[in-house]
Amino acid sequence: MVVGYGTVIIKLFGITSLKEKRSIVKRLTNELKKRFEVSAIECGKQDSKDYVMIGVAFATINESDCETKINNIEQHLELLYTVEKFEYDFHHF
Repeated sequence: MVVGYGTVIIKLFGITSLKEKRSIVKRLTNELKKRFEVSAIECGKQDSKDYVMIGVAFATINESDCETKINNIEQHLELLYTVEKFEYDFHHF
């Protein structure tokens, strides 16, 4: 079994309140959970209106499945948002 995990920092534009940001975060994390079958949470920069930091984690059978899923998540996010930083890793168990 391989566990993959990562964090992504996304730049937000035109957000005027934390309430507005929270609705974007909720929509984004729910979409990641449904589309990619991962756990996703806001894991940092909670008080910033300009940035959102999302953490994702999942388990797969092998390393190639893990890398494919990470790449798909990264491509999807880059199509929709301005991704500032995307870091990931995986561990075998």
